Amino acid sequence: MADSRKVTISEADYLRILVHGTTAFELLRTALEFELFEKLDTAGGLDVDETAAALGIERQPARILLLGLASLLLLEKSGDKYVNSKMVERKLLREGERFLGPLVDIQAKIINATMVDFAEALRQNTNVGLRRLEGPGDTLYERLTATPDLQKVFYDNMGDASRRAFEQILEKYDFSHIRHAIDIAGGDGANSVELAKRYPELEVTVMDQESVTRLAADRIEDPAVRKRVHFHPGDILHDRYPEGADAIFVFHIFEIWSLERNTALLRRCYDALPEGGTCLVYNWVSNEEGTGSMAAGLVSPYFLTLASGEGMTYTPGDMERAALDAGFSRVDLHQDMGFSHALVVAHKDAPGQVGR
Repeated sequence: MADSRKVTISEADYLRILVHGTTAFELLRTALEFELFEKLDTAGGLDVDETAAALGIERQPARILLLGLASLLLLEKSGDKYVNSKMVERKLLREGERFLGPLVDIQAKIINATMVDFAEALRQNTNVGLRRLEGPGDTLYERLTATPDLQKVFYDNMGDASRRAFEQILEKYDFSHIRHAIDIAGGDGANSVELAKRYPELEVTVMDQESVTRLAADRIEDPAVRKRVHFHPGDILHDRYPEGADAIFVFHIFEIWSLERNTALLRRCYDALPEGGTCLVYNWVSNEEGTGSMAAGLVSPYFLTLASGEGMTYTPGDMERAALDAGFSRVDLHQDMGFSHALVVAHKDAPGQVGR
């Protein structure tokens, strides 16, 4: 791998990864479980016998693990020792620049077992994979309330991914005109806390399920920030929104629901806002051609098969049209947000103020 940011493989190997994808994933997950990458990093590389000793396994299983990881270009050979690739150093070391462990956890513990139902989910147009999880409700988010351990895995990943994406919007959008915002389905409040730190005059109310909001407030260490970040339990699709806000954040929600339900959700936001208020819709997006990105293509089946039975990764145009159909007088579309994201800022203008 001369260029550490690119991995080149043959067509045959690409197809092998597709066919043997479960095995490839388990090689990666197992390496993380055994903390192999950290052990290799600390030692500066290990041969087969040293790896077996470090992991507490026999030599033959160690050979199998090392062979598999090296074939996937996650490990390289330096003399007789295996060492981490640059990709692993960046993305799979816990102290790396972007550790993907939480994403691997949610795939292993929640998503993978349900994706065997993708074909049936296509036939029925609903989240058939939900039958793999116990608990009440018709969505993954409701089912997780019955399994706190899995709920933690889920929100650990969502919080990690959200924080990474949120860094982009903090750099590219000015929130200083907002006095009080409602962060609907704001989870553990990670985004709201970052905003409150950045903007000392901003007040944010996070609205989410009671089981989520009950634990979130205790995670805010700064007393000054805690005074300005509030938690309001409720159902964002049915319950009344908190009053007194001049902005509503719809962050990483749009992909969960159908376009019809998203339009209805944005109409609720419109009704809850005063004249002059704004609704910010920030989300992962696919391209307008319907050909990518790969991230958009691979995550969309999850929303159909498990999460809600109706969502997908939409285009920026879908987000813009939904906001206009919900009643907002105009929208500003920002497509240069980075991290495969787009931002729609929907305005509820006073009569006669449209476009000013």
